[in-house]
Amino acid sequence: MFKNEVYKKVLVFDGAMGTQLIQNGLKENECPDLWSVTRPEVIAKIHRDYFEAGSDCVETNTFGANREKLKKYGLENEVEKINKAAILLAKDVAKEYGGYVGLSVGPTGRLMRPSGDLDFDEAESVFYEQILAGIEAGADFISIETMSDIKEAKAAFLAYKRAKENANKDVACLVSLTFEENKRLLMGTPPEVAAYFFSFIGADLVGANCSGGAKQLLDVIKSMNGFSFVPLSTKPNAGLPKMIDGKVVYEDCIADFESSTEEFIQSGVRLYGGCCGTNPEYIKAIAKLVKGKEALFESRAEKRFITSIYSILDVSTKFSVYEFKLTNDFSQESIFELVGIEEDGILVDIGENVDQEILKNFLLESQDFSKKPYIFNIKTKEQADLIDRYYFGIYGTVSSLCGSSGIKVEI
Repeated sequence: MFKNEVYKKVLVFDGAMGTQLIQNGLKENECPDLWSVTRPEVIAKIHRDYFEAGSDCVETNTFGANREKLKKYGLENEVEKINKAAILLAKDVAKEYGGYVGLSVGPTGRLMRPSGDLDFDEAESVFYEQILAGIEAGADFISIETMSDIKEAKAAFLAYKRAKENANKDVACLVSLTFEENKRLLMGTPPEVAAYFFSFIGADLVGANCSGGAKQLLDVIKSMNGFSFVPLSTKPNAGLPKMIDGKVVYEDCIADFESSTEEFIQSGVRLYGGCCGTNPEYIKAIAKLVKGKEALFESRAEKRFITSIYSILDVSTKFSVYEFKLTNDFSQESIFELVGIEEDGILVDIGENVDQEILKNFLLESQDFSKKPYIFNIKTKEQADLIDRYYFGIYGTVSSLCGSSGIKVEI
């Protein structure tokens, strides 16, 4: 199985899909995802070219095949059709090479609340529709990729878990994020937080894609290494894009991919490919160095950290806490009490009769503003379930109750 192989050796991922579509005539206002239905021969050739170059795995042409992105083309009701067609097409090619097929799941294109207007539950519903179609059609793994917000990535991951359970299929999942020049996600999350969080809650691989060239992503991967319980994946861009004669052109830097290979592997990468601007030549260069290379993955991560969206705290050492009492009087103005505190963590004492909706609103509205990890005094299983869903990190608990994304701490 795919998720067993990545613990034993390095697998070669594919390169860019969008670059190849443009080279094959994709127009600016044309829906790329629909080509799996209308131009299947082109998509099949792209997959075949990557397998011929040495790919062990390819991603489907479904990066924007969620109903939010498809609305632009009036195709929001074609989610199931497009995703299933893409999986069946890629699987048909993959069987010739004994390769794997991942369902590409990109972001919705909308900002999550409170920065934008996309509700967490709505986002999960959008991703569920796409991922369920991919799993039902036979995807070998789900590739949640190019996520710049840990909240949106979690919504996609929870959708994957629900779809996998409802389809009753054991399908692996990769969560891959895209980082800014400051080596943080767009909303401020550092690589070690993302790697620790998603590997803790059950992703089979975590990693980074896009985000500049191989040299830029190597620093991100090194930060993830040591905090991930699972193997890492990387898909760098073909260098940084430049605008030449009105067209986006990527630097030709295959040599950077080659020279970074050994450090990527030493840093836990077991799935290596390319993102924007890359082509089969990049994959051929990677495959020459890593194809079939045995490399056992052994995690060095320890469950002794709690995280916020922005930071990570070692709770095995001495730390300070700020106490916050959550009552039914909570309002948005209460959040400002948590802004700029100097303590290492925030102890949230949940009142005995706090309404579940109050707890949910507190979780959704406060985390973008409070930079420090939360520690909860959880009173009921229902509270633990709510925190598991709407806390965007690994939290601490001082009570005997603890959900699947929390750890017991002493203060």
